[in-house]
Amino acid sequence: MADQNTLRVLDPTGTLSIATDGMAERPDSLAGKRIGLLSNDKLNSEALLDAIYDVLAERFDVSTSHRINKGDASRPAEPEFLSDFSNEVDVALLANGD
Repeated sequence: MADQNTLRVLDPTGTLSIATDGMAERPDSLAGKRIGLLSNDKLNSEALLDAIYDVLAERFDVSTSHRINKGDASRPAEPEFLSDFSNEVDVALLANGD
């Protein structure tokens, strides 16, 4: 009697899950908000943020922008750096270039 082989087929798709724990509360509007633009020193990250800011500035009555480059794409920003940055802005946009 020959051994019987069983072929088990798995479904690799998963259910969509969006983690919201620890996320900042989203503002109802960008009107009058200080927009922070945090780039990571990769090629095109600053240009991407500038283009996004231009669209936001056209559509909403934003107050100002605060542009900063954390200077090293391979390392996370220091907590003090992020704390200082967050004190200067109401909303933050981050970009990863290339």
